[in-house]
Amino acid sequence: MKIVQKGVSYLSGTKYNPSEKIWSGPKSKTVYNSEMTVGEAIVLQLRKTPEKVIQILESTGETLTAQQFLDHSMSLAKNLLEMGIKGGDIVGGYAKNSLHLGTVMLASFLCGTPVHGIFQNFEKDIIAKTYATTRPKLIFCDAENYDKAFYVLEKLQLDAKIIIMTGHVPGVLNIKDLVKIRFDVGDISEFPCTDMNSSDTAVILSSSGTTGAPKGILCSHHAMLHNVPYPNATMNSVLMCSSSMYWATGAIHLVQGLLYSAQRIIPDQPYSDEYFLRTIERYKVTHCFATASQIIGWVTNINHDDIRKYLRSIDTLMTGGSPVPKPVQEQITDILSDNKKRPGYVMIYGSSEIFIGCSINGGYPYESKTDTVGKLWHNREVCIVGENGVRVGPNEKGEIYVHTPYTWMGYYKNEKATSEAKEDKWIKTGDLGYFDEEGFLHLIGRAKEIIKWLSFQISPQSVEEILQRLPGIAEVCVFGVPDIASINLVACAIVRSQDVEGDQLTAAMVNDYLMSKMDGLYVLRGGIYFMDSLPRTDTGKVQRLRMVQYIEEEIDR
Repeated sequence: MKIVQKGVSYLSGTKYNPSEKIWSGPKSKTVYNSEMTVGEAIVLQLRKTPEKVIQILESTGETLTAQQFLDHSMSLAKNLLEMGIKGGDIVGGYAKNSLHLGTVMLASFLCGTPVHGIFQNFEKDIIAKTYATTRPKLIFCDAENYDKAFYVLEKLQLDAKIIIMTGHVPGVLNIKDLVKIRFDVGDISEFPCTDMNSSDTAVILSSSGTTGAPKGILCSHHAMLHNVPYPNATMNSVLMCSSSMYWATGAIHLVQGLLYSAQRIIPDQPYSDEYFLRTIERYKVTHCFATASQIIGWVTNINHDDIRKYLRSIDTLMTGGSPVPKPVQEQITDILSDNKKRPGYVMIYGSSEIFIGCSINGGYPYESKTDTVGKLWHNREVCIVGENGVRVGPNEKGEIYVHTPYTWMGYYKNEKATSEAKEDKWIKTGDLGYFDEEGFLHLIGRAKEIIKWLSFQISPQSVEEILQRLPGIAEVCVFGVPDIASINLVACAIVRSQDVEGDQLTAAMVNDYLMSKMDGLYVLRGGIYFMDSLPRTDTGKVQRLRMVQYIEEEIDR
């Protein structure tokens, strides 16, 4: 069987090698050499466009030109080095989006001190547990979280300083004092990054935490420089993402904006659908990332004509991290369909370990196909490995293994987890899927999430895709309920839509609809539970494996 690559080959596509049973995306050459680091590449770019406004803080309208951003970052880097910070030290980031969060990141690139970002709403014991391994020498946090950060220092007995990003704490270092422009910062050759190379660690990201405690993912300069999410972005593009530096999406949007001298809008107010969409409209954002739950909220709660107006400037709206229900995909695609010669709505599938995309599914210039996660990104290789550990061919299901030429050093101080996630050159995704004869990748679900009932294996996503089309369902999660006789019983949790159909929806209607579409194997023997919301990780992924515990907690209240 020969799979023919179509479309714009340098963006996405799939070729199949039947003798090795390996699928590969388009090949592209390396832009940066093996000695280049992210900090050096950004400095080289920003110096070319000194007067260009590259950042706007939404709440105040404060702007930074490329030169101002560079001056603040190099001044901060110089101050950090004078404080005794050395290349290889870890920096903690426990802060929301703000004027100088990007400044901290560039300073860390220059100093060779990877930032380990933590979600700004984490409680103090979770922060302490996370930083017990990386033990940062500095923690950047907001004044509202100072007490939690101080608790972490005491509990872990860290010899570290706290620097306040927003607000003020008497007697504590403030970012405003450290970014004041100095004229003795010297040339970039004086910073530790020039003694590093592209395989060194640029940032430490966190795994999703859907199947256990988050792990620190070592992301190299090599990977960050060669995996920008928007290949069609230019210096004239306007980028926006609500993610902080806890997420890979936050880090890569920052890096792409700086590498292109593009303008970044920093939405620093608490998220709401209206706020986010109005910000897109106000600043004429062209390239934007939104989570699945955010997009579901838009099309469920806001008039579609209004959404169309808000998103009129959008060239590319990208989402990833968790699946978007097919009806929602169809609606947002239609909303963005006015201009057929731009990507519009694009879904990306990948992981932080490969930073970040494996395949892409969307409109022009990408190919798209319903019920798939698209075709492979450039310089990706994938094989599908069956239960017996042997690679399988088209339309055969198994675990998805990915290889990229970009360095991945594994999980921070976790050799066991690193060895379990790798096999030779391949990174095991833990996801199940298959390629069809056209080269599109189909995602079935997480290997650990497959529901075993008697001698059958049931993919929860396949049931969800059917139920999601029933009027009255806004969100649905299918999961297994442990059972002595059957191993598991299939159950589902449903969030009703906020309309007449949602008000009238009953468990009997759900079961009847499912049985009209699927056979008796998929009967919801474990029950149907109506809920106000689904439990999610801080990256927005539904915690399927926690659903039984979550329902029990709700019942006990």
